[in-house]
Amino acid sequence: MYWQVYLHKTVLCAEQMLKRIIKRAKYIKAFTKTPLNKFINEPIETVTLGEFCLLDDFDVVSAIKEWCTHDDKVLSILCEGIINRNLLKIKFFGDPIVKALLDEKLADVMHRLNITTEDASWLVFTGEAASNTYNFEDEHIHILFKDGTVKDISEVDNALINQNMKSKVKKYYICYSS
Repeated sequence: MYWQVYLHKTVLCAEQMLKRIIKRAKYIKAFTKTPLNKFINEPIETVTLGEFCLLDDFDVVSAIKEWCTHDDKVLSILCEGIINRNLLKIKFFGDPIVKALLDEKLADVMHRLNITTEDASWLVFTGEAASNTYNFEDEHIHILFKDGTVKDISEVDNALINQNMKSKVKKYYICYSS
């Protein structure tokens, strides 16, 4: 279930876009009328605990809506994508992304949007997602059997459970504007 919920491609892509929105806003010092403005445009040391506690998802969404019409093309594309639920495309691979594929996607975005390589790299990027769903040494999941016995999942003689839960699963991805 872990991959289907927490590392689902839609969730992963939306999270990466949200991170890039905040980073881009900080990079270009984008103004917003929301309390998020202090986090974007002032040193983090100036933010008080009270101000941090008052920040919520409404402030973030309001800033994103405001930035949909920002003059910065990259910021507005990312924001419109989140607001209109038009996320970047994402593809998973078993091996690291080859440079040729990344270069191809970058070139396409640069040409289509008439932007620089630096700006295109905000809209085309790679990464890796990993999950170690269960640590047999530090975690314990107990299973109750029909006969009333209880066993730790690591003691269950089920090849499917043991094979899927012991290994760390790593996937590589590329996100890109289409």
